[in-house]
Amino acid sequence: MRIFSLLLLLPGFLSSQVLPDQVWLAGTHDIPGQPGYENVIIRFQSGQVLTETTDLRMNFESTVAVMPDSLGNILFYTNGCYVANVQGDTMANGAGLNPGEMADWTCPTSGYAAPLGAMALQLPGNSHLYYLFHMGVRYNPEKKLTYGPFYYSIIDMEMDGGNGAVISSNNILSDGHLEPFTAVRHGNGRDWWLVFPEYGTNKYYRVLFSASGVQQIDTQEIGEALSCRYIGSSAFSPNGVRYARQQHCGVVVMDFDRCSGAFSNARFIGMPFRAILGGGIAFSGDGNKLLVNTQLSIQEADLTLPNPVLDTIVPSLDIAGASLLLMQYAPNGKIYMNNLGRTKAYHVINTPDDPDIGFEQRGLSLPVYAIRSLPNYPNYRLYDLPGSICDTLGIDEPIVSAKDSNPLLEISVFPNPFLDKITVTLNSDLPNTFFSLYDQTGRLVLSANLVDETTKLTGIKLPVGVYFSEVKEGESGRKVRGKLIKAGN
Repeated sequence: MRIFSLLLLLPGFLSSQVLPDQVWLAGTHDIPGQPGYENVIIRFQSGQVLTETTDLRMNFESTVAVMPDSLGNILFYTNGCYVANVQGDTMANGAGLNPGEMADWTCPTSGYAAPLGAMALQLPGNSHLYYLFHMGVRYNPEKKLTYGPFYYSIIDMEMDGGNGAVISSNNILSDGHLEPFTAVRHGNGRDWWLVFPEYGTNKYYRVLFSASGVQQIDTQEIGEALSCRYIGSSAFSPNGVRYARQQHCGVVVMDFDRCSGAFSNARFIGMPFRAILGGGIAFSGDGNKLLVNTQLSIQEADLTLPNPVLDTIVPSLDIAGASLLLMQYAPNGKIYMNNLGRTKAYHVINTPDDPDIGFEQRGLSLPVYAIRSLPNYPNYRLYDLPGSICDTLGIDEPIVSAKDSNPLLEISVFPNPFLDKITVTLNSDLPNTFFSLYDQTGRLVLSANLVDETTKLTGIKLPVGVYFSEVKEGESGRKVRGKLIKAGN
């Protein structure tokens, strides 16, 4: 008998595994030996945010990406100019990222000037190959910084005695005039969608990143074209159901299909007043609220309304003497914002799902100065889309909310395969906990209230096939999902 067991763990942990977005880097190295002019490692672990001063010998101006292993040890990192290995040395063949005029101006001393301009992803199903996606920038006297080309470089961590080497660099995905990119997990639970807009149009590039590498590049034209003077950023909601793109004069928000990569229901939301130099954008955890900033204020829109509008919820009077630039949803369910200038802090939105978002100016103190650097991370806690047509790989990982703080919720559903009986066990007696079983079309075929730590469901008469289980704890809304097979007699 094979027992199907799922664990819902502390924030950021699946089976004690450190996920990449639990490690952030920031800081400068332009005045070596001077206090405050060093690097910092920010770790999200055990419900805490820990900062550690270190010397990575790298300046992070705007661009930053890092890849840790499953224990949280750094494998490589970049500031958009070059890739460094764990020793802090330039990785073999790791120099010369983002070639062009901007690199000539800023590299290697200052760090590349592409906000949210890099993201490292492990090649799905591979233990040693990583793709570094990175966005170039160009200088235009009228529009200042414009984005493009969009590149990828490949890193093999088995090379150079385990220190890694770049085996292919600056491969161009698009050479157009672009905007910042973002990514979301494919509905199969393994692959990724990367999306980046074309500046001044309503065209969106979609890249499917699978076990075969960059497998698919196509475009979709939808919604209103954006051609504001200043480019902001883009983001997917943590649950992957929505996407938004911001410029300083407005936002386009759309629904997203994680199976097909298709957008729908595009809506334009105007800014109540224009941002300075673009701005940041993020969603609440459930994807129903949109949050943007205008450097000196924070706006919010309720996306459940037929015609959502952005309303000011944190005015400029509450942000005196500071500036807001970009936003990043973190493993602890909070949103962090960097600054336009050199500062020893990030601003924090502590409760993005609540009416009072809990904005805290300079809420995360840093031991060193950071300059406009903020990582570009997808939601690593979003897995397969149970019951969908693309959930074909048997990933069956739980969807874990970054806000969960209960020590451990252990659920076992067995046997698997089953005939006419299913047993569900919990490690504690939780009120209002329900078990549901769905067929491959998403139709509910069985449900039960789990009133005890062990519940036996008998007399089940279902056709042979694959079914999707869900255990939901009513008070918190946490869900643990999996796949069960109905065997023949």
